[in-house]
Amino acid sequence: MYIDRIDTASLTEAITTAAAPYDCPVAVIFLSEKHADAVPDLIDRLKALAVPFIGGVFPALIHGERACHEGAVIKVFPSIHAPVVVSGLDGEDYAVPELADLLEANSENQPTAIVMMDAMTANNTALLSGLFNHVGNKLHFFGGGTGYSDLQHRPSVFTEHGFIQDAAVIAFTALKSSIGVRHGWQRTSDEPIIATRTHKNTVHELNWEPAFDVYKASIKAYGQVDMMPDQFYATSSLFPFGLFREGQEDVVRDPIGVNDNGDIQFVSSVPENSVLHLLHGNSNTLVEAASMAADDCQLPHDQQASHCLIIDCFSRTLALGDKFESELKAVSDRLNKHGQQAVPEGAVTLGEISSYGDDYLELFNKTVVIGLLHD
Repeated sequence: MYIDRIDTASLTEAITTAAAPYDCPVAVIFLSEKHADAVPDLIDRLKALAVPFIGGVFPALIHGERACHEGAVIKVFPSIHAPVVVSGLDGEDYAVPELADLLEANSENQPTAIVMMDAMTANNTALLSGLFNHVGNKLHFFGGGTGYSDLQHRPSVFTEHGFIQDAAVIAFTALKSSIGVRHGWQRTSDEPIIATRTHKNTVHELNWEPAFDVYKASIKAYGQVDMMPDQFYATSSLFPFGLFREGQEDVVRDPIGVNDNGDIQFVSSVPENSVLHLLHGNSNTLVEAASMAADDCQLPHDQQASHCLIIDCFSRTLALGDKFESELKAVSDRLNKHGQQAVPEGAVTLGEISSYGDDYLELFNKTVVIGLLHD
């Protein structure tokens, strides 16, 4: 449910009402960045309810066909495990949760993990790889990167343990999920680009040359004007890179900045020697991709989802501009066409987290992910 005010009465009533049907509920809170200063007080209020919770701060929220810039989206699920906090993601000594007891207790099902993770931390992609190595496809994952529209790194996830950065929080529900993942960005050329020198989220060289020089030349070759460093994000939001995946859509990597050495900073890590392609898109291809994601997650005929979650990338909002809500309407229309009654709700995120079918757990950029949760 969406609430437009963050006050004690509204928040308490919303969570208490939603938690009533469950013996062991867990609350998942998508919070607008407008209310980040209120998080410490919010944590105190939530602890008084005695309902386990995780939360994250996001540039905007999604409720049906609207993007909302205040309030919160609150989801309460039947819980099968206490929420997990993974801290210290700015270093190498963080601990990947084992979850062996959860997997053993749910060996005949495929429950769902809801993940909120600091988008600006160094080891976000590494954590997801570690999780997948531990649990494989025995869990479905759904979630997004937390953070702020100014892309400044500060605390953005919260639990009863506090308001923290360089961390991920995970809730676990018995509900199964069917997930659709699409982006709509298309290759500008069949010619690959090799990431010849990288370190986590930073690409130093492409094709053995300074990364920015190659990026700028590739955009110009596509017929665009010269790209200037001081206008980097305005142009890069329309020209991401795609990581090659055999038999699947390229996984988008979103460049967000360039330094004086010509190194390009990305939201997510780019493995050294990975094969990339320059991508481009327009409002038509992006909106159609969102509709296809709604098709991809459909349930068998006459089966209703109890929740519809949607996460849509912040940089897609920049690329689409005033057409972003047209994308949300396209998703709602397609879900209605399939007979789904649950209202799509979630957040505009800095990176999208999802199980990629039954194959892999991935951190996406510039992508829309839709999940139908059901018994």
